Amino acid sequence: MTRWFFLFFLALTLIISFRIVTFSSAPINVISCDSVSIESELSGIWDLNRIDNFSGVKPYLISADLENYSFLINSFMPILLSNSQLLIIEICEEKMSLSYNYFREWHQYLIPLLSNEKIRSNVADQNITALYDQNLLEMKINAKNIDFEQDLYLDGGELIREIEFQGSSFGNIKFIYRKND
Repeated sequence: MTRWFFLFFLALTLIISFRIVTFSSAPINVISCDSVSIESELSGIWDLNRIDNFSGVKPYLISADLENYSFLINSFMPILLSNSQLLIIEICEEKMSLSYNYFREWHQYLIPLLSNEKIRSNVADQNITALYDQNLLEMKINAKNIDFEQDLYLDGGELIREIEFQGSSFGNIKFIYRKND
């Protein structure tokens, strides 16, 4: 066995192992319907393509006493998350289902688009408000540890999920997705 074969085999094993460890099937609460009354190009299954400006997570690291690990998190989290996260948006009648995963944990929001019903989520201890306008979804999420705003919009055929932490001067995180055809 040559050194190059060993390196190839090691890389292949690491990639396949990472995919197996991070795999999780889509959430159970998927909206199924026959008619769509609100058309949106946000609908579909999106693959995470890249992450820009991950330093925006610094306020969370400070509040969770993880500031000493900021170099590791800023360096390795974008590499680990890229091409391993899905975002699923489904619109049925007057409701939107927004689901995305972090490794094996799924976050799902059921958002009424035309009424003032409460937004439901599978994540506990969150107060969520949302504003929908055709191909833009603005959400404000007040969680128990940190508050942030999340915007979803299209830019040049890519879906951008932009997260900005309240009271942060470190910028925002942009998760850039490509359509899964």
